[in-house]
Amino acid sequence: MAFRLQPDESITRGIRRLAKKELRSARAVLLKSVPPPDEAIHEARKSVKKVRAILDLIKADDGEGLGGSRKRLREINQTLSQLRDADAMVETVQAIEDRNRALLRQRTSTAIRRRLAKRKKRALEAAHADGVWKTIDRDCRELVETIKRAQPSHRRFGVLAPGIRRAYRGGRKAMARARESRRAADFHEWRKQVKTLWYQLRLLEGCSAAVTRDVARLNRVETCLGDDHNVAMLGEVLSADLPAADLESFRRAATRYQGQLRRRALAAAAKTYGHTTVVFMRTIKGAWKAFERQHRAAARSRPAG
Repeated sequence: MAFRLQPDESITRGIRRLAKKELRSARAVLLKSVPPPDEAIHEARKSVKKVRAILDLIKADDGEGLGGSRKRLREINQTLSQLRDADAMVETVQAIEDRNRALLRQRTSTAIRRRLAKRKKRALEAAHADGVWKTIDRDCRELVETIKRAQPSHRRFGVLAPGIRRAYRGGRKAMARARESRRAADFHEWRKQVKTLWYQLRLLEGCSAAVTRDVARLNRVETCLGDDHNVAMLGEVLSADLPAADLESFRRAATRYQGQLRRRALAAAAKTYGHTTVVFMRTIKGAWKAFERQHRAAARSRPAG
């Protein structure tokens, strides 16, 4: 089932259902084999991020029963990120090479891949030695029990409104700051806001064509900004031990690629972030309320039995 609320369930029940489902999914993919394959780590990380987005909604609504669950999820995500980032950087090298063959020398590309492969091997060995997989499994089990007790302050759309409002407003401000400064750190901060809003709107996806379009746009923006962040991380990793000539070759190609990514992200985000927060929230709330009414009317019109 999709990461989506159902119009015939309370929102509180729905977000609990989805959070528990994602935690159990993370456990399942990571336990299939030890150490888990790259795809399993990637899927588990996505599940953890979905749960974090849900807990952010409950927190923004001044909900109760979360305890230290948000901190624990952040720690799980950091652990998985260290392993996933190694693969993401390899993919980034390939993307830079495909788009800038004249700037990135083959010798440089080979040297970068060799260093990244060693880095990934060390990270996996350290995770196995530290018993990371058992720790994550235990934490996910305990978080499922915490989710059962989580209680938002409001009902219906009021559960979602404060968190979505915060993410949208934060995203607009972060976008403006990144556009002005052009700093990698500011684009990364914008990406965090985009990702949070993207996951939160996915809960409502399907309630209207406008929401579905916003979800698709935010996905494109997040992908571009994610690739941009991977380029920045790769530069930091390589700057320590890559020969000067190879590093300069990489930086020329990386700078050009980042410029392309940032232009695409800003263009894709323009329509979604082109409203005031008040107008955006009014549109989202209206779409969900109309969706609920349509569902109730359809239910009443169905013959009994």
